[in-house]
Amino acid sequence: MDQTSINRRNLVKVAGGGIALATGWGTATGALAQGATPAGGGASSATGELVIGKALEAVGYDPAIVTATSSIDLLNVVYERLIRFDDEGQPQPELAESWDAPDELTWIFTLREGVTFHNGQPLTAEDVKFTFDRIIDPATASSWSTQFAPVASIEATDERTVTFTLKTPYGPFLATLSAPFSSILPKTTEAVDFTATMVGTGAFALREVQADTQTVLAAHPGYWEPETPKLATLNYRILPDEPGRLAAIRTGEIGLTTLADPVSVESATSSEGVAVLEQETTDYYLLGFNCKRPPFDNVQVRQALSKAIDRQAIVDAVFFGNGQVTGPLVPTLGDWAQPVDGLPNYAVSTDEATSMLETAGQSALTFKILVGQLYPEFVSIALVIQDQLKQIGVTAELEQVEWATFIDRWIARDFDAFVSFNGSGNDPDRALYPAFYTDASVNAFQFSDPKADELLDTGRTTADPAARKTTYQELEMVIAEAAPAVFVSTRTAYFATRDNV
Repeated sequence: MDQTSINRRNLVKVAGGGIALATGWGTATGALAQGATPAGGGASSATGELVIGKALEAVGYDPAIVTATSSIDLLNVVYERLIRFDDEGQPQPELAESWDAPDELTWIFTLREGVTFHNGQPLTAEDVKFTFDRIIDPATASSWSTQFAPVASIEATDERTVTFTLKTPYGPFLATLSAPFSSILPKTTEAVDFTATMVGTGAFALREVQADTQTVLAAHPGYWEPETPKLATLNYRILPDEPGRLAAIRTGEIGLTTLADPVSVESATSSEGVAVLEQETTDYYLLGFNCKRPPFDNVQVRQALSKAIDRQAIVDAVFFGNGQVTGPLVPTLGDWAQPVDGLPNYAVSTDEATSMLETAGQSALTFKILVGQLYPEFVSIALVIQDQLKQIGVTAELEQVEWATFIDRWIARDFDAFVSFNGSGNDPDRALYPAFYTDASVNAFQFSDPKADELLDTGRTTADPAARKTTYQELEMVIAEAAPAVFVSTRTAYFATRDNV
């Protein structure tokens, strides 16, 4: 691989999955883009096109609202945040060149000079204030407003200085500012529909959208980082069918794609001219319950199913053993998570599960599992669970639906149970608060537990890392005991590239 080839680590970040963007790419070569040639210099001399096979087009572009991976992978390329976290989990400058916390309730950020939005507008502190005021404003109906509940005010103290004042100490504040929903938007004189377009400061700008066909991004000529980007365009081509994406990477029609089905991964690995990259994520697979819909409003029923499901058997059958059984906090998040063998309702016991269902009056339980067909591993997980539950007399019927239908029903909380994956971000608050706090905006489980709420509040208002760790370990026990979901395993991301990339 020569010096002009795209760094494969950064290719992974371009491909999606909600992974933060690193923009120092080299130039696409060979089958990646017809006629592409190496380029030196900055974006003004960028050349070449990277064609990326994408399973699903974006379902909206507003960082304050979207939760779908298909949207977030584009946001990560077009938008930037005040800070980012490196591979060691340490905060690093992005749009903020520095920051200071003179006390536990005050955070002051100094912005970079020379940053412009794709519309030519210079970045100022007013844009930052606008971005976060907008998330907090109930009229926005942000999916992530609960992440900013501890913020009392945001002030633009001068053109390059922003001051956040907090109501209480907020341990995960920097992690929150690094999340995709904290992407900085421009404050414009004319209204912008951020659901329909993207106007960021990132290395690439939105050029064209062809519905159900492709989304094209073009290099931002005014990008603040020297010599970046070196690619002229990123072409996200919509190829919903995974075998179709695999065929396209083999022929060189596309230069990069994600794969989920382990069978596809094995096939790609043995394909001539194709390289497969593997990356651990802080995502996890789960069987989620609707805790307000019978029979899963009965904690005993949820606990029984948790005891009946053999998580390691799912990892072995679906992922060929590649993955780690997880609790509410994934082991890939660092040392926050505790060993799963100490969590309640994790030791497999079909006898106990059967007895609990009899006590709950659900010995002949039948329910439906909502599954989006777009992700083959979701279907495979659901099938293994279906088979395991037969051993305790439970009938789990699979409802396999189109992805758009799955999203609509997930938002409406119209399901008995569902199989999907959740993201944990880079902090336990981000992993648990939005999903399991009673009033949280993305609590699809409709889970409510006073003790869990108390610990979630304590975890985010505690600054000391050791004290936070103790809190989250207790919280893991509480959530595992209440079993709003069967947490299955970590998710490994796979990326297939042409080997000349």
